[in-house]
Amino acid sequence: MLRRNLMAGVLGVAGAALLGPPRAEAQAHEPVTVAGLRRLVDQAQTDYLACRYSHLASGLPRVIRYAHAARAAVQADQRCQVDALMATAYRHATWLALRLGEDGLAAGLSDQALSAARTSGNLAVEAEAAQMGAVVLRRFDQTDQAQHLVVDTAERLHRDAGLTGPGHTAAYAMLLETGAYTAAIAGRRDTALDLHSEAAAAARTTRHGRPEPLTPSVVDAHYLGVYQISVHRRLGDCGAAIDAARAIRPVSITVTERLVRYWEDVALAYEAWGKRREAFSALLAAERAAPQEVRLRPWAHRLTRQLRSSGPALPGLREFAARAGVA
Repeated sequence: MLRRNLMAGVLGVAGAALLGPPRAEAQAHEPVTVAGLRRLVDQAQTDYLACRYSHLASGLPRVIRYAHAARAAVQADQRCQVDALMATAYRHATWLALRLGEDGLAAGLSDQALSAARTSGNLAVEAEAAQMGAVVLRRFDQTDQAQHLVVDTAERLHRDAGLTGPGHTAAYAMLLETGAYTAAIAGRRDTALDLHSEAAAAARTTRHGRPEPLTPSVVDAHYLGVYQISVHRRLGDCGAAIDAARAIRPVSITVTERLVRYWEDVALAYEAWGKRREAFSALLAAERAAPQEVRLRPWAHRLTRQLRSSGPALPGLREFAARAGVA
């Protein structure tokens, strides 16, 4: 039931995109403004950071319809703001489609996000769309294209906008870190570690307070150590991944989306290391942080099946599998 409801939301976003501005405007039941769109996008971002999948899925189709209506209604000098907000909404829709394993839908939504971001002229927004675009490309084993997308966008951000504020610096750091993870997936060890070091150096300048707006890049750069776990795990260095995890106090990760990613990497690193009990403990921690994550995500289902079939029964695993809907 949960997956069906979330799929309905993702398909609703795709449908809203296909409606086009005139019909989208006709569906609006209130005057559309940039401020109104910003409130809707901010709420979607709050749901994204909290891993509230159901709220995000139910709200995104309205956000996209409102965005298209706003673009048709506002003055020309406000359209860049609308495009930037629309790009962020499509980015979150792409994230949700990826969480559901709907890679084809994610590819179409990612194209919409990149198109709107480029039209907006906002390089920080384009950077976030490019990061998500790289994730989509990786799903289709296009690691070279993904690498070029984020590294080229990082170079352009540095050249054209500079790193004068924490928002741009965070976006730059996360483009490099996305490149590091992409290189790790492709087995390019030196490139992965070099890009991670560059990203960490950039991110260090963003950690003095949290600037507004609180974008995904700003949040991710604040918790860049979580990506260090990911990079080492993808390179096959399970011990180094766990050492990186131990350097982070989970209680210090106050953003649910980042905390879930932390426990995902810890669980997968322990499982790859052959430490089944520790892997299951991390999987339970992910469930406590965001129950919908383990009910929906393929990684959690695959890990559950692997733990169930690879050794003696672990206390509580059968009950966990039933809660997560793992057959």
